[in-house]
Amino acid sequence: MDDIIVFPGPHGELFTGYVRYKRSLGYSIATGYQYVLREIARFIADYPVDSGIVSRVAMEKLTGRKPGEAVSNQCKRIAILRQFCLWLASKGYTPAIPPAGLVRGTTDFVPRIVTAPEMAHILATADRTVSEARRLLLRLLWCCGIRIGEACALAVSDLDISAGTILIRHAKGDRTRLLPMSASLWEYAAGYLDRCGLSGASGTSPLMPTARGNVPKGNHAGVALRSVFARAGVLTDKGKPIRPHDLRHSYAVHALEKMVDSRMDVYVALPLLATYMGHADITSTEYYLRFTQDTLLRIIDAQEPVSQRVFGGAS
Repeated sequence: MDDIIVFPGPHGELFTGYVRYKRSLGYSIATGYQYVLREIARFIADYPVDSGIVSRVAMEKLTGRKPGEAVSNQCKRIAILRQFCLWLASKGYTPAIPPAGLVRGTTDFVPRIVTAPEMAHILATADRTVSEARRLLLRLLWCCGIRIGEACALAVSDLDISAGTILIRHAKGDRTRLLPMSASLWEYAAGYLDRCGLSGASGTSPLMPTARGNVPKGNHAGVALRSVFARAGVLTDKGKPIRPHDLRHSYAVHALEKMVDSRMDVYVALPLLATYMGHADITSTEYYLRFTQDTLLRIIDAQEPVSQRVFGGAS
């Protein structure tokens, strides 16, 4: 894979070298990441050449928030700039390195947790109105909690009907994982392959191809799914259709509920769920677990015997 874009300015080769270095460590360094690096390269090119490559003035300008810019985009640029500067320092340069934690993203966003009856209505609506591929996509998101981009990237060979597993390749953080399918998803997926004539297809063929036979794009698929959510009347508090990613939030919450109901220790459940969802650690998983009051009370009730053993009758 050498799809590296051209970086402008006098230090373009350094940016190219950095991308190759990161890829040698197993990171994918997608085009979006490279676009941020290109923005940094262009910005630096407008300043006098500095022996440290990134001068303090340039660093301070690059880490500042642009008018109307989302904090998340600012944080992304700072993180990429910091990693690039650390790499430069390892090569003997003396760049001005942005301090760690310079800006922290904050949000009051609360995901919309979809209930099982609501999802049943969504699937019934989809089964009447959209293609086979979109119907399978919805079931993959709901039953596995995978990201829409991961689902769209699946090839026929990633679905192992005999073993009842789904292989997620090179996902976020370049992590690969193997997921078991539920009985209902297995039955639907096997029928999907037969109905769409994919049982004997090449292993590299897209599992849910577009009308032209190409790999579907996550953003296009997301638009199509939101129209299904709108028709099904599953909306946010603001009256807008839920997002496909809300199904991932919902999966995390409902999976934790089932683990707690089975009397599993929540501190055992979180690492298992983190691994299944493709997170690097449980910190990322905790982000998804925006509990309803009912769920939180169930967790407290489930942990009461442990608390009694540890703390006795103390209040």
